[in-house]
Amino acid sequence: MTGARRDLVVAAVFCAAVGLYDAFYVWRLVSGGPLIGPGIDAFFPDFLVFHAAGRAWIEGQAALVYNSDALTAFQNALYADRLPGEVRFRPFFYPPTWLLTLLPFAALAVGKAYALFLTGTAALATLLEGRHDWPGWLAILVSPAAVWVALTGQNTFLSLALFYGGFRLLDTAPAAAGILLGLLAYKPQLWLLVPIALIAARQWRVLAWTLGTVIAMALASLVVFGPELWRAFFDAAREASSARIVDEMLTRVSTQIVSPFAAGYILGLPRGIASVLQMAGAVLAAAAVWIAFRRHPSSPARTALLATATFLVSPYTLNYDLLLLMPAVVALFRQGADEGFYPAERLVHLLLWLMPLGGMILARFGLPLVPPAILLFGAVAWMRLIAPKGELRPVAAAR
Repeated sequence: MTGARRDLVVAAVFCAAVGLYDAFYVWRLVSGGPLIGPGIDAFFPDFLVFHAAGRAWIEGQAALVYNSDALTAFQNALYADRLPGEVRFRPFFYPPTWLLTLLPFAALAVGKAYALFLTGTAALATLLEGRHDWPGWLAILVSPAAVWVALTGQNTFLSLALFYGGFRLLDTAPAAAGILLGLLAYKPQLWLLVPIALIAARQWRVLAWTLGTVIAMALASLVVFGPELWRAFFDAAREASSARIVDEMLTRVSTQIVSPFAAGYILGLPRGIASVLQMAGAVLAAAAVWIAFRRHPSSPARTALLATATFLVSPYTLNYDLLLLMPAVVALFRQGADEGFYPAERLVHLLLWLMPLGGMILARFGLPLVPPAILLFGAVAWMRLIAPKGELRPVAAAR
């Protein structure tokens, strides 16, 4: 058996074992049996927030959408049969463009809406990314990141579809690429580096389509919701950076946040030092993306670097967002199997694969290892990006 074949077989067995654990873990959650991982208070709680925001607008209570306390009370009343008790902090911080997308789901009963939302976004991700590598996509679907997206009811499958679909079409279909990347702006923290990358790559047509799509979606939501909802969103965005909201988020979900800022908080560093760590990560991310897209053509390593850098910019990316990195992990692992791995590179892939669940457990013990794992993966992507094409790497692992 060749070295490449052996690496892929080992990876397949590892992913199968992880998938079996994930299935057993979810079954224990659903059945109420002894847990073999973190417990959850309610199934798809984040989708409940999405659904509640849409329901509030449909029922003529638009003022609730960006009022954190009022929307939380609305959820307590609306989903009393699904929540473990009275919840205290379930805000909606997305722009009205995302609310516009949610309206068709909000018109359905929440269980049906969740099932349609999850299967629809996973199907779109499969169409735009997964069908190019079916074995790799199957591995992604059984990854801890995918399981956590399903349990929380988050939108990361959609983000994955738009991100990888857009950058896959960058050189061949500028209009389609720009539309997909423009739609990704529904989640600003995952979109911030996209314009920088497009400008650095001199992808002017794609950039024009991207910005045009952002403007079109904003205008569509303005027509549907009116200017008051947009004003409420900007007020809520300012409130989200206030000490009260930051303290609330850190108190409740710090172990799920995967940013340098949260790592500093978990380690007990002063808030100012944690903010400096976050700023340093953002500057490093922007610089790396600019150099990568200015000097190098499209490649899996370049896309992997951008995906990695995205997690260093926003202080509030969470563990379910790590699904965005899984196609990059698969792509670079395949490249390593073909060309040789750097020392300890396999370990980096393994750690990052397990971090959506394992990182949250470790953070509860004061060990925020997700940001270092992300940085190490970024270093791997950078080394593969700058390595001369076709040149045997002297540091490649022996077969």
